[in-house]
Amino acid sequence: MSSHATRKQYLGIFAALFVLTVLEVGVVKMPGIGKHPMILALIFLAVTKAALVGLFFMHLRWETKVLKWMVAIPLATPALYAMVLIADAMWRRLPA
Repeated sequence: MSSHATRKQYLGIFAALFVLTVLEVGVVKMPGIGKHPMILALIFLAVTKAALVGLFFMHLRWETKVLKWMVAIPLATPALYAMVLIADAMWRRLPA
């Protein structure tokens, strides 16, 4: 296994990112989709795109597991914090 991506792999990743971007625009423009499913779909697509960029353009695919975790944990921490804040705000809005 080589320690870097080939030109063909880079073009494949570029195509995948393009398709995911088109899907994001399609999800936003789709009539009749609810707000919550749309948000979940957009989050899923954004995380997928971020993972592709991190794995291939930041060359994390060929790094050790320790280095991958050193990158993943700080990137996941703000998302976890945001979920806690959202849950707290929803809890406060519940009728007493």
